[in-house]
Amino acid sequence: MISGLDAVKSKRTWFVPDVCIWGVSQEATVDFLTVEEVDSVKSVLAGSLPIGSSLQEIAFSDLRDHRGNPLPDTIASPQVMPRSKSDMAVFVVGRETDATFRIARDSRATGPVTADLVIVEMDG
Repeated sequence: MISGLDAVKSKRTWFVPDVCIWGVSQEATVDFLTVEEVDSVKSVLAGSLPIGSSLQEIAFSDLRDHRGNPLPDTIASPQVMPRSKSDMAVFVVGRETDATFRIARDSRATGPVTADLVIVEMDG
């Protein structure tokens, strides 16, 4: 029987330090009010427009581990675990793909947040 530690050690794992996280996942909308006049008929229009979010998408091939080695282009069933180096949270958004993942910082942060990543290949 394989122990929990042996199961973890049997997977390929990378430590990627000091990744700059600038993306935010907070959905935003813009409310507007406008007055229109056509042929002396005035109309007031009000509405709301979604402007979405600015998630950051990172490709594994763009990362380098703590030794300076590039990560592979694809990782089978990756699990990305971020650790913020500040008091602002960093989190993976959605599910990781074999080639990329989306990540965001706490929207209350005034600027980018630095984080360390641990990436584990769950299959392979």
